[in-house]
Amino acid sequence: MIRSIRHFLLISLLISITVASSITAIGNYLLDKRVTQTYLDGQLIKIFSLIQLLNQSAKVNPNFKQLVTDFFNKKNSPVTKNLLFQIWNKGTKTLLYSTSNATNSLYDAPIGFSDQQIQSITWRVYAANDPTTATKIVVAEMYDIRNKLADDITLSNAYILLLTYPLFGILVWLIIGLALRSITRVTSEISNRASTYLEPVEATNIPIEIKPLVVELNQLFIRLKLAFERNKRFAADAAHELRTPLAALKTQAQVALKADNELDRHTALLKVLKGVDRSSHMVAQLLTLSRLGQEEALSDIKPLDLHKLASEILAYLVPVALEKRIEIELSPPPEDAIVLGNDITLGILIRNIVDNAIRYTPLEGEVKVTILTEEEHVILRVIDSGTGIPPELRERVFERFFRILGTTAPGSGLGLAIVSQIADLHHAEMRLDTPARGIGLQFDIIFPRFTTTNYLS
Repeated sequence: MIRSIRHFLLISLLISITVASSITAIGNYLLDKRVTQTYLDGQLIKIFSLIQLLNQSAKVNPNFKQLVTDFFNKKNSPVTKNLLFQIWNKGTKTLLYSTSNATNSLYDAPIGFSDQQIQSITWRVYAANDPTTATKIVVAEMYDIRNKLADDITLSNAYILLLTYPLFGILVWLIIGLALRSITRVTSEISNRASTYLEPVEATNIPIEIKPLVVELNQLFIRLKLAFERNKRFAADAAHELRTPLAALKTQAQVALKADNELDRHTALLKVLKGVDRSSHMVAQLLTLSRLGQEEALSDIKPLDLHKLASEILAYLVPVALEKRIEIELSPPPEDAIVLGNDITLGILIRNIVDNAIRYTPLEGEVKVTILTEEEHVILRVIDSGTGIPPELRERVFERFFRILGTTAPGSGLGLAIVSQIADLHHAEMRLDTPARGIGLQFDIIFPRFTTTNYLS
């Protein structure tokens, strides 16, 4: 595990610089040695040309031979102490040679460049024939001077690297600090926030490498903000909506305590029970609405048979319909009525729609549930024979706690708000209309039909 990005990058980059510099130094050493050899071979040829010229001039002025000999035999001369030369005639007789260095015969040295061992010392030798004087001239240079030159160059590069290494460390540290400054800014901004401040972090001037992290962090803040708002709204709604029922319960309880006869006491207690049922229903609806969120509701989605799910929910609601002598009907199943969704929330959606239809349908009415299939959609249609909803109010009935004036059916005004939220989570469309017979309400929920493509996406 990386404990510090700064330290990890600093150490990794310095190690990388060291490895790269070492490879470069080795490569430069080999290349410099080759370049040095080529350059010094050229210098050796120039020395050969000089000796050849002096040898040719010796015919005119014999003193040139002595000059050459004196030049190469000069003791402690930095120019000649690592050089030697020999001049041979065709009879293998030495005409002229330097005596300051080894005197081994180099007559057998091949024409051109070669490496020769003289007194256990390696020499670089250049030999060539001089047709003008009918002689063979050989010049040689110790390899030590060549190797020392390459070593000096490499050593100089190493010294430069060692001197600049601390500078590399400082620069890398500063550059890493500059690169991580955006992370430090985001960290500082989050650490200085109040626990209730959940606005998104400023994402401008953020490097592309950490931008996904900031975006996901902002998404988390949004989800937390929505969750807090839901909880806050739930508390406010519960306090607001339960105040009146609880006051009514208290009143009816006081009436029951003060009743002079059994009939009045029984009537008051029945009202208490009805108030408790209404309060319990409201609390259940409030809890359901507070739990509905993108991350909770659709955490487990799968292909579902909408007709089968509707039949299971209707089985629980049949006793409620029978109390009002309402005929409830589920049409035969169509082929392939499969939607993609969460079975729990879809069950809540179906239950609320059908329960609303039963509540607002008069005695001995009817409620019909039909599942229709189209090429790209599956439609859940609930038709009741109630009073219906005026067209101008069909948008408002999905608002929280909204109830049409004059409504006597029990309810909390939350059922359709829950239906709307679940439909949105399932990308379904809601449509309210008047049935073909002109009485009641037709409620359509249009779901996208299940396909392999939308399941995988």
